[in-house]
Amino acid sequence: MTHIAPAANSVKVIENCRVSPPSGAVADQFLPLTFFDIQWLPLPPLQKLLFYEFHHSKAHFIETLIPHLKHSLSLTLKHFFPFTSNMIIPSSNSSKPQIRYVEGDSVSVTFSESSDDFNYLTGNQPRNADQFYPLIPQIPEIYSTNVSGSGTIVVVPLAALQVTVFPESGICFGFAYHHVLADGKAFNCFMKSWASVAKFGGDAELLAGGYLPFCDRTMIKDPTGLDTIFLSQVCGERKLEELCQTQCPPRSSNNNVRATFVISRTDVQRLKDSVMAHRGQQHSTVPLLHVSTFTVTCAYMWVCILKTRASTSVDKDVDEEDELDHFVVAADCRERLDPPIPATYFGNCLAPCFVTARHGQLMEEKEGFFVAVELFGEAIDKRLHKGEPEGVLKASETWLSDFNNLNMRRLMSLTGSPKIGIYEPDFGWGRPRKSEIVSIDITGGFSISECRDSQGDVEFGVTFPKIAMDAFASIFANGLKLL
Repeated sequence: MTHIAPAANSVKVIENCRVSPPSGAVADQFLPLTFFDIQWLPLPPLQKLLFYEFHHSKAHFIETLIPHLKHSLSLTLKHFFPFTSNMIIPSSNSSKPQIRYVEGDSVSVTFSESSDDFNYLTGNQPRNADQFYPLIPQIPEIYSTNVSGSGTIVVVPLAALQVTVFPESGICFGFAYHHVLADGKAFNCFMKSWASVAKFGGDAELLAGGYLPFCDRTMIKDPTGLDTIFLSQVCGERKLEELCQTQCPPRSSNNNVRATFVISRTDVQRLKDSVMAHRGQQHSTVPLLHVSTFTVTCAYMWVCILKTRASTSVDKDVDEEDELDHFVVAADCRERLDPPIPATYFGNCLAPCFVTARHGQLMEEKEGFFVAVELFGEAIDKRLHKGEPEGVLKASETWLSDFNNLNMRRLMSLTGSPKIGIYEPDFGWGRPRKSEIVSIDITGGFSISECRDSQGDVEFGVTFPKIAMDAFASIFANGLKLL
């Protein structure tokens, strides 16, 4: 395996500032948290990085690019004002949290310089995970304030941005934001919009292209009061403000390494073909559902990670055959609600799909993969197909309780999607060279996206201790050879 460079805090701040929409461009308003938003309240902020090649000096970055990025961001925030908003938690437990924007609200932006090796950080090889944390901004702290007529409220800033230059090499955009603000599709809509404004010098292309965000969260219908049910389940005995104050993510990965693994379009097809051949050999008469790129690659990654944990863990319970392993994946519901909401909806619109299997089944050399594919297909079909009047919202009142009843030690999750287009935002110097989701260090899952230059290929981000990463790399490569 490639040598792991030592961690180094080599990022120096050039400027801390705050950026607002243009004065008078956005009216004061409140956005209610929908049940789609509330289910994410207990989780720590998402942390994402986008690296771009940028062969210019630090002086050029300071004198030219920083003013340009501030201006283009301000114009973009005119449309994506929730990024500058705060979540407001009233002192009364009977009142629900909201996202509030008032004139003058702004988002924290840090401009910095790194002396790290840009090529090293943007490679696929195992890299010291702690070297990515200095590129992630810190969301401002929660605070309390008194509001006339409303008493004390808790104010929760929702996002922060950081732009770090690697002189003569590249730029990194770092983001930290609470999931209640937006899901992955909405976030990437913001990124593509900011890039468009920066590239074309204004929002004319954005207005003409029909990419404006749809921010009206009242479009999410909730006739059964799911927001109240979820809020009660999220908080339990605690006040919501106490929950939010415990969400600060760590600034260390506990000496993990981070790597990217690619499943090529050719191997994706081989995975699909092997599933179909196996079913033919089994003479199965049950229709196979969702033999998609997403299904076969995620099933393959799940099995590889479980085998890695079993082969390197000192905890014998990890490899107990009769224990149940769980996987949860979020499915986009925008087009599947009744009525559908716009594809540009800015918020959360994700429903969980739960996959559960006996550990011993998943650990079988070849059969484990086929079991995982079958179960993934069943779970996704059950969630997304409108076989019931409730459609994707069937049994939604138990989403959180079902999740909380899972054994968290045996739970796997993923972040991202190969359909979001994370490599599309172009600020005028080309598409991103690399994307990283740093927050998988916290969740223990993995990330998924399309590949930058190879249509049909899928890339996965994983993080492990060094010894486990070596084991995973071997299991991953050998499994594909056996197809």
